[in-house]
Amino acid sequence: MMDRRDFLKKTCGTCAAIGLGTFFLGATLESCKTAAVSVLRTGSANGMISIPMASLEQSDFKLVRVNNYNYDIAIVKQKPGDYLALLLMCTHAGQALTKAGSGFFCPLHGSRFSETGEALKGPATDPLQHLPLKIENQNLIIKLDPDYYSS
Repeated sequence: MMDRRDFLKKTCGTCAAIGLGTFFLGATLESCKTAAVSVLRTGSANGMISIPMASLEQSDFKLVRVNNYNYDIAIVKQKPGDYLALLLMCTHAGQALTKAGSGFFCPLHGSRFSETGEALKGPATDPLQHLPLKIENQNLIIKLDPDYYSS
């Protein structure tokens, strides 16, 4: 039979182990979080989209979701006044990409791309498509690739 002292030692030890495990698991999972991604939803006109420059001031990255367009567009600020517009389509199999850390990931076969669109890990070897853009009247104007509209 277990006396009171043995009972307290065992139960307190178990509680301490569970508490420490919970603390370390929480810290581990916290480090796995991806920063929230700001998504801008918009439509297009004549194969172009217009993004207000003011919406790009708060961060170096903006995800743009265009109505009836098969892929998202990543806008990456290189420096003030210098932007990239990347078509988030894997160059290996045409899969839509997701934001992962400072780059992009293909969930189909595991390809990884840098924040500037360079292929970092295969099977994709080609960089992401850079869409033409210009700044006009305090708007970033991006020309969409006409091949990726859905009907």
